[in-house]
Amino acid sequence: MMEYREFVEELMTEIKEETGLKAEFHESDEKMPQDSIWVYMSEDNGSSNIVRLFTAESYNQWIQRKTTFPALIRDVKKSVKNFDDMCVPDKLKKLKDYEQVKENLFIRLINFEKNKTELEKAFYKRNGDIALTLYMKIFDEDGMMTSLKVPLQCVERWDLENEDVFMAALKNTASMMPPKVYDMMKMLLNPEYDGEDIDAPDYIPFQDEMGNCLSTGQKTNGAVAIFYPGVARLFCDKINTDELYLVFTSIHEVMVHNARMIEPEDLASVLNDTIKEATPEDDVLTKHIYYYNAKTDQIEMLLRE
Repeated sequence: MMEYREFVEELMTEIKEETGLKAEFHESDEKMPQDSIWVYMSEDNGSSNIVRLFTAESYNQWIQRKTTFPALIRDVKKSVKNFDDMCVPDKLKKLKDYEQVKENLFIRLINFEKNKTELEKAFYKRNGDIALTLYMKIFDEDGMMTSLKVPLQCVERWDLENEDVFMAALKNTASMMPPKVYDMMKMLLNPEYDGEDIDAPDYIPFQDEMGNCLSTGQKTNGAVAIFYPGVARLFCDKINTDELYLVFTSIHEVMVHNARMIEPEDLASVLNDTIKEATPEDDVLTKHIYYYNAKTDQIEMLLRE
């Protein structure tokens, strides 16, 4: 039976021979929790587009005879073909002109520490350990969206104020992925339930300590909705408070609480348990509680004592 490192070397050799593309092995570290082979699909002006093949997982499946070398190569080829079919290189060239791409720009929340290396060349705005990061939509079909981080050098080339680019993208995000509030009980009882519109005149959020689950209509990467212009203030107006606690249980949603009804220490304990028991590692956004003050209209991270 082939040893793990031998398997990795053999797999890389076959990928290079079958695709003609550069392939590199990267061991896991604190920033990348899994060993992986990086297959470079395109490189342009210092930025690269890669597909990652997780090698430990592939090796285990190979040992258990759940996959074969030809099947793994086919998966890589399929990813490369999808990349070519989406005309990604052509779309990347459009990044030189803000007017050509502005409708496809949006903001996604990612953890700053986990993505520190990738963020060095990206455009983002930091809030505590959350990076509100600029992405460009490349492809969107059947509910599956492909996107990439916008390189900082592209934004600098646009000759626009960074704040103007950020706010335009945030408003664009709100249009692409409108905010929705979800009642957990209704979600369990009714598969067709699609949430509540926060700005509906007759909608009143819960005011008790359970809080309200805010996301987007797509429910994917929906935690960004609390940063949409006016959303946090609207929550305050509807539940008659000027302070909120925000609990980001994942990148997909945020629990919004009336700060008068619960202590942040209790929320921190709940968040810690939720992350341990229910949130996949890749979906963890932050382990801190955040606070919104309607008087300053600012969201900030609470530091634990």
